[in-house]
Amino acid sequence: MSRKEAVFYDHFRASSKMIVEAAELFDRIVGEWPSSKSLIPQMKEFESRHDELTGEAMDELNRSFITPFDRDDVFSLITLLDDIVDGMEGVSARFSIYDVNVMIAPAKDMADLTLASARELQTLFDHFDKFKRDPVVAQQMRRINELEDQSDVVYREALGAVFAAHDDPIHTLKWKSLLDKMEDALDNCKHVSNVAHSVVMKNA
Repeated sequence: MSRKEAVFYDHFRASSKMIVEAAELFDRIVGEWPSSKSLIPQMKEFESRHDELTGEAMDELNRSFITPFDRDDVFSLITLLDDIVDGMEGVSARFSIYDVNVMIAPAKDMADLTLASARELQTLFDHFDKFKRDPVVAQQMRRINELEDQSDVVYREALGAVFAAHDDPIHTLKWKSLLDKMEDALDNCKHVSNVAHSVVMKNA
């Protein structure tokens, strides 16, 4: 592998490591709410730092004639990884904007699943430069898909509970929006895994 190719694998490793750190903070914000409001600016710092990392990777992609696999797939992985951090930061900000007083239990479940998915992605990208021969890559894809399936169940049950248990339409709309955004962040983890799977299949 040339250095021109290796730089993208380095980016994926650095990006997934930062995503885990952001997901740990996100999980703490949700789990310790409302005393964790003061942590929200730290999530914005993660989002800004990851934007810088993403910008550097995009600059490298625009300069490079050689990429380790299909250029469009490299672009998709870079942008989807950034979307995960953007999603967590957006939800964290909305907890404050929407003046959430009490965190509902399914939100903590979804934050836990987001952190678990982030950790599985980090392991995937720790091995991704050897995806043609390393069985860990396929194993991680399966685990990420399983976690996303779990999140679908939690999300649907949470929505049903929110609509059934509260007479205040504002409360219902707030939590529908928040749960939708939390699900989007988890979906982006699966989208990353799906693109990685496509890379493996194209290069088998």
